[in-house]
Amino acid sequence: MIWRVNIQNRVVLNVNFFKRFQLNTIKKKLYVIYVGLLFVPIILVGYYISVEIRSEQINTKIEEIEQSTIRTKQDLMSTFELLIRISDWIYQDERLAEIVEREYDSVYEVIQSYETYTQFSDYLKYYPEIDYVRFYSDNPTLLSSVGLYPVTSEITQQEWYQDTLDKRGQIVWRIIEDPITRQHNLNLTRSVFRNNRLVGVLSIAVANETIDTILASSGNSAFLTLDDHLIFSATQPEATEEVYDYYRLMELEKDNLELINENADSVQGSSSQLTFMVQQIPLNKSLISDFKIVSTVPTQSIIEEANRVLVTGYLLIGLVFLLSLFILNRFIDHFNRRVLVLKESMTKVARGDFEIPEEVQGNDEISDIYHELQTTMGSLQNLLQERYQHELDQKNWEIVKKEAEFKLLASQINPHFLYNTLETIRMKALKNQDREVAETVKILSKLMRKALERDRDEILLSEDLKFIEMYLQIQQLRFGDRIAYTIRQNTQADYWILPLLIQPIVENAFIHGVEKVRGEVEVWIEVFEKESDLEIIIRDNGAGIEANRLATLRQLLAEGEGANRIGVNNVQQRIKHYYGEVYGLSIESVLGEGTQVTLHLPQKIYEEGDIQNAYGINR
Repeated sequence: MIWRVNIQNRVVLNVNFFKRFQLNTIKKKLYVIYVGLLFVPIILVGYYISVEIRSEQINTKIEEIEQSTIRTKQDLMSTFELLIRISDWIYQDERLAEIVEREYDSVYEVIQSYETYTQFSDYLKYYPEIDYVRFYSDNPTLLSSVGLYPVTSEITQQEWYQDTLDKRGQIVWRIIEDPITRQHNLNLTRSVFRNNRLVGVLSIAVANETIDTILASSGNSAFLTLDDHLIFSATQPEATEEVYDYYRLMELEKDNLELINENADSVQGSSSQLTFMVQQIPLNKSLISDFKIVSTVPTQSIIEEANRVLVTGYLLIGLVFLLSLFILNRFIDHFNRRVLVLKESMTKVARGDFEIPEEVQGNDEISDIYHELQTTMGSLQNLLQERYQHELDQKNWEIVKKEAEFKLLASQINPHFLYNTLETIRMKALKNQDREVAETVKILSKLMRKALERDRDEILLSEDLKFIEMYLQIQQLRFGDRIAYTIRQNTQADYWILPLLIQPIVENAFIHGVEKVRGEVEVWIEVFEKESDLEIIIRDNGAGIEANRLATLRQLLAEGEGANRIGVNNVQQRIKHYYGEVYGLSIESVLGEGTQVTLHLPQKIYEEGDIQNAYGINR
């Protein structure tokens, strides 16, 4: 009897358990519909999208590495091709061959020849990618200067020198230790022949800073190889050597390497530890040397970044699920309450009780959807307003006021080395009893010292006039009695002005006014105070300017065109940018009679104590 009761109780419990899961209410049916039509599809679609996003993220990262490597390759190619072009120019330079093949009887003759050859210094001046240019010639009468060197036994015994001679004019790239600075540079070496006769050996060094800057801009762990030897890298040498050794090991053990892409100029591969991109750097006339740019990224970092996207996707899916479940539960509860209210109202009506809540009237699903739509629209409008305000604030923070830069280019030549060199030349001239050259070098040394000291925005007018006077002294030594000059500062005080405003105008007077006439020419420089302004007049009685050319020049000055040209255009733009549009320069000229240039500047009076602030010393 007892066992029958237990069986009956178990049956009742099982029936009650299954009744809980019967779809006998609208609430349960809505939950089932939610799980079947929303939750399961969200999980499946979300998983598929996350996997696709992860794969796309990996591919995008690999493409970024490829594009960065290609940009680095193009920058390096441009630098190397520049050196190849310069080597071609030097190879065809007849004047260079004449200088290095000539047998000189005295040092003075060598110096005279060197003074007429400025190509090497021009290359260094206009191409910062070059560290130095050296030409070695088997001519013991040469002096080691301006890039020309007599070959020594130490040079001839070096491997790179012998190998360059063996290649007979072919371009060879190699790392060479500079015998002077003891610095290692990537060099283009080439033997130069003329009529099948050896003229000398050329060595052009790439500036290490140029290659380091290019590699650092890649954004990846990039390094440059020459004939499969590591020569430059964008990271610390220890870390680079470890990555490079592993990369070389991957190349040797290709069974563990997954090649993503491979063609004639590039190889892209990946392993469990490293993903790399190799780009061949093809160079014209450089068939002997093999350059490669290699960019590497730890494979784990790519996977971790992609996994972060995947985890973010899963979190978003979970958030959407919880949010949707919360909203559904609120909706079901609200709907269920309304149904119960409706049911109670219907029961009251059935019983004859017509007192039902007024809130039921018109408070149906359509009105609720409309109300939710209005709420959503209001929330969206607030969100858009907040987003617009955020973007506006962000743009305001990103706006940077650009200031005009007026810093003069400082000379990259070591001043002490330059002054010592000029003093050596002056003493040599005095020893040779050439006092005119010695005086010229002395003035030039002072002139260059003044130029190198100009590291401020403004200088004193009197200092600038002294600088101009030294410049005119050098020109007077050049032209002799043909040139006379007068400098007058007709002011009651000293003033601050921008540097290098007067000198380009005076230089133009010599180029366009003095050099084009044979007779005597005089240059006047006068300074006047005119109300609150300052007038600086530079005039000459030289060749003058043709009317058409003068009109064109005035139009360029008025329109602000040609500002990058050296001369009056540059001076005009600097004055207007620094002092304002009301200031500038004007030109008057008559062909055959001379030219006058007037600078209109504001008066910035020098006061006691300003010198120390400007130059850092007391005078």
